[in-house]
Amino acid sequence: MHIDLSKQPLPKVYIRKGRECYLDPIRKKLIYITPEETVRQQVISHLLYDLAVPADMISVEENLSHYGIKSIRRTDITIKCLTKDGDLIPVAVIECKAPGIGLGDKVAEQLSFYSDTLGCDYAMMINDIEYQCYHYNENTQCYDLLEKLPCYADILENRYTIQPVEEQPPRPAFEEISKIFKENPAAYDMEISPSTEYNLACASFNLLTCLFDDDHKLPCQQYGAFNLIEDYGVRMLTYGNAGGGVFYGPYRSFLIERNGSTEFVSFGFSTYGRSEKPDSWKTALNVAVDNEKESHHALQLSVDDNVIYQDGKVTFYHSGRIAVGNKGSGKVSELRAFVETRYPEIIAGNRFNLGVLRHNRNWNLDDPEVVKLIENLITYALIRDEYRAFVKEKH
Repeated sequence: MHIDLSKQPLPKVYIRKGRECYLDPIRKKLIYITPEETVRQQVISHLLYDLAVPADMISVEENLSHYGIKSIRRTDITIKCLTKDGDLIPVAVIECKAPGIGLGDKVAEQLSFYSDTLGCDYAMMINDIEYQCYHYNENTQCYDLLEKLPCYADILENRYTIQPVEEQPPRPAFEEISKIFKENPAAYDMEISPSTEYNLACASFNLLTCLFDDDHKLPCQQYGAFNLIEDYGVRMLTYGNAGGGVFYGPYRSFLIERNGSTEFVSFGFSTYGRSEKPDSWKTALNVAVDNEKESHHALQLSVDDNVIYQDGKVTFYHSGRIAVGNKGSGKVSELRAFVETRYPEIIAGNRFNLGVLRHNRNWNLDDPEVVKLIENLITYALIRDEYRAFVKEKH
């Protein structure tokens, strides 16, 4: 849900050792200005002036240890109330994020940890333009999504409005895909670039809607290089890449086991390019990996450069180009050697063949051709990460 915090009054700014600071109205101290701190101060202003929360009922960056909890973690903002016995207890917790940081599943997990640990009735996560607010339902032991955080008087009386559940629009029929991109090529410009060639854009949209169709699941079974434990469905996630980019949006996630290690592998689409050249932007199929060290795009497959549409067949391949963090580019010949010992079936000359799909129907995750494509993409992404680890250790 969207919110406009830009008009919220901010605290007075002072200079400390050459850096600008806010005089925080709650903590009564000077706080260096950062993008996240600005969001936090805008939220505090919203609580004070719009929701009539008393200043002495707000805590900022409060240690959980204040509540007898053995943890070094701190909540961004906590709203409190007095019980009939005069005890001060937390009733709402708010997690603030800097502009550009998406409110995905990881932020929600962080928020629910604070809310569950403190026993709060309300929980909200917010950045500069959007928010999600929840109320804990004791009957279902789940969180209900609210339209907004109630004013303080309504919080005390436990009055709130649940956000109606929106029905997902039906997946377009195969015959409608071409019409979508002929009439409005920018309709899905967050995931598919309007500059991507028409047939490739249609194929990308087919795979995009395939990934986000929960009516079909990737079969849970042992594949050649990994075991699929569970198709986790669609999640809102944030990932980075080797170039420092940040990508936030819906991903289809799979919980897999490989070589005794359990990981999440997630698929999503995004666009990328240089802001000064919008007509040159491309479409990427992203394969992201969550491991014990980081969450990142293990593979960003450029549809424009690595997918071929010919005679109704869509061929997915990859050149082998690979970035290794701050080490720069890896060697394609070394990566090929890794693939040869682990998954040689995708090697074809100077490239890696990942799958072929016939573009004559809506693709589904349980179609044999799609299953093989997903298997190849997951395996190739995991091997690329193994190669990255090899390069980093070598240096």
